[in-house]
Amino acid sequence: MFKIYQFIEFLSAAIMFLVTLVFLTALAIVIQYIQIESGLERLLYTQPLIILLIVCWPVFFIERIIYLIFCQHTWKSYFWLVVITLLPPIRLATRRCNQPDFIWLLTWQLINSPLYTKLEKRFLLPILLLSLLMSPFWVTELFFPDKLNNHELLYHLVNLGNALIWELFVIEFIIMFSLAEKKLHYLKKHWLELSIIVLPMLALASILISRYALLRQLKLINPENLLKIERIRRILNIYRTRSVFNRIFRIFIVIDVVKRFYQHRNPQKYLAVLQEKLAQKEQEIAKIKQQIKQTEQLINKISHE
Repeated sequence: MFKIYQFIEFLSAAIMFLVTLVFLTALAIVIQYIQIESGLERLLYTQPLIILLIVCWPVFFIERIIYLIFCQHTWKSYFWLVVITLLPPIRLATRRCNQPDFIWLLTWQLINSPLYTKLEKRFLLPILLLSLLMSPFWVTELFFPDKLNNHELLYHLVNLGNALIWELFVIEFIIMFSLAEKKLHYLKKHWLELSIIVLPMLALASILISRYALLRQLKLINPENLLKIERIRRILNIYRTRSVFNRIFRIFIVIDVVKRFYQHRNPQKYLAVLQEKLAQKEQEIAKIKQQIKQTEQLINKISHE
């Protein structure tokens, strides 16, 4: 019976991991194309992607409800129910039922420092390679935007590549943040990666807000000329904002890739990282020793009484 339970748990974890990746891929593509003028219209599979997102979204809520039924109930369980329902990609960071020291990464992995170090190295290569492949397209997009927009294949290669890079950063950040022992320290150290994730979402938010405001004004204002002027002004603002966000996005990616490569190739920098980790471990050991000493004193005090 226990083996059957383990198999079901294994299978459900694998399926939900795959569903999360599919959802995140569709979301990344939609976010990328919705920022571009007539982007969703030029995307061949816009409607299936939207339907996929709508269909997948309730699956995360249902899975969390099942999790609550079969797993231990804590305030964190209800917290993750809300968070994952609102932000399904966070599902990548969830732990094993009744064994919170394990996380699903193609198989159950024990959460520890070696796993963190191993994943940190493994995430470097795909992001580095994809960024290098995308660099010529970014240069073309920056200096020859018209040629890129008029070439259908290059247009989609650039946008799908940007979506994939963003998705990789999201996956890395969610998993690594969940594995990090000191969350605040991780945020401070990896603010650049967080900026890369947030920037397209800010651009998307600005576009949606601007479009909503434009629709509101279309309903309230009657003079035709005023409508045309306002529409042109807002459209220009939308795509000026998009252009700024996209350029910052590219710059941050390049800076982040250079930083990662430098850290792993520079022995002195790597030594400094190791020394920092050693200092953290020594602090943890000292804290544990202090707790042991206090516990021993408490035991001695109780025994004498």
